[in-house]
Amino acid sequence: MRLTEAGRFFFEQAVQVLDRVDQMASATRRLGLNQRGTLSIGFVPSTLYGGVPVVLRKLRDQHPKLDIQLVELSSIQQVEALKTGRIDIGFGRIRANDGAVERMVLREERLVVAMPSTSAGGPKPQPMRLAELSDQRLIVYPKSPRPSFADQILALLNGCGVRPSEIIEVTELQTALGMVASGAGVCIIPASVTFRADLRYRPIIDANATSPIIMCHRLNDDGWYIGVVKKLVKDLYATGPTASGLGFPQFPEHIV
Repeated sequence: MRLTEAGRFFFEQAVQVLDRVDQMASATRRLGLNQRGTLSIGFVPSTLYGGVPVVLRKLRDQHPKLDIQLVELSSIQQVEALKTGRIDIGFGRIRANDGAVERMVLREERLVVAMPSTSAGGPKPQPMRLAELSDQRLIVYPKSPRPSFADQILALLNGCGVRPSEIIEVTELQTALGMVASGAGVCIIPASVTFRADLRYRPIIDANATSPIIMCHRLNDDGWYIGVVKKLVKDLYATGPTASGLGFPQFPEHIV
């Protein structure tokens, strides 16, 4: 026996309806949990080197009974997780367009080039332009899921007509920086991720060499936590961009 064309259409539509029912049930459970004091937050790893942990710590201080659950997800995965109710807020870097999700760019963070500590240069590496990366081996991350920060970097270079001699794709940030330390190539990273002492970091002075930090949540979500987190972010920025760690309008002293 085989499905008719009409039967196949009915089956495909039924599967979509059932998937949507599962999503609604999951979202309802999440809303119920939030009423009892649970907040689930998605993040991409690089945001944890900036001011996001400060925001979360202040949130815990102000609401000690709130159960905050952190979930590591790519920017694209956060969109689906918001729609299904798996998370309530996300911090990512990719401008994914979806009508069910509201996004707010918190900061455009400067980018720097990580290179081996044995690279030529003085004790304070000088700022550089993207054009200087032509014919160099470039390490990008993450390899998957895509689109990702890797695509953001490749699009930036392509827009400037920069052609690396080789592009090496790796799974995560730590792997990329470890390969840089071994001399396998260089890597473009956000300025807040300059934590390894065995690497040198050169700020990129091209005006468009930035990466956004984006907060996202479900469209029309009127949960109390949305306003609270937005205020915490605003207050953090008010103390100064360097103090927040979420981005630098000027290059911080420890890099230049």
